[in-house]
Amino acid sequence: MTQRLGTFLGVAAALTALSACAGSGDRYPSLAIRDAERNTGQFTPALANTNQEAPVISRTDLSAIVSRASSAHDAFLALAPAARNAVESANGLSPENNNWAHAQVVLADLGTQRSETLLALGDLDLLEAKAATTFAPTNDIIEAQSRVRG
Repeated sequence: MTQRLGTFLGVAAALTALSACAGSGDRYPSLAIRDAERNTGQFTPALANTNQEAPVISRTDLSAIVSRASSAHDAFLALAPAARNAVESANGLSPENNNWAHAQVVLADLGTQRSETLLALGDLDLLEAKAATTFAPTNDIIEAQSRVRG
């Protein structure tokens, strides 16, 4: 009997809560489209912008980046034979040996020159991204990137 009474009270509470949702529609605004929300008039598209955006970097500055990369590459090529010789002379030696330490220093110098080239290429990549996001011309930057990669 108490179980039936509990069920009855639960159903009665649910019906009471449900009836609160069924209030009068006069109290709330309609969700129908209002006149102000309807599209009226004519849409005239804007004219295309014929002015091209200015480049994000001058050709002179772009050439300076390419020259910096070229100089670093030339320095890399100049150091490569000495690094090869130092590594061959240190092959199989322990880290306590002076030849091994010398080879490590020469390899570090070689890595530095390689990094300088990659930094210039990174600068060009950043410039390309900036130009692309501002709708500036990217042709010169892409050409400079291909020269540095070559």
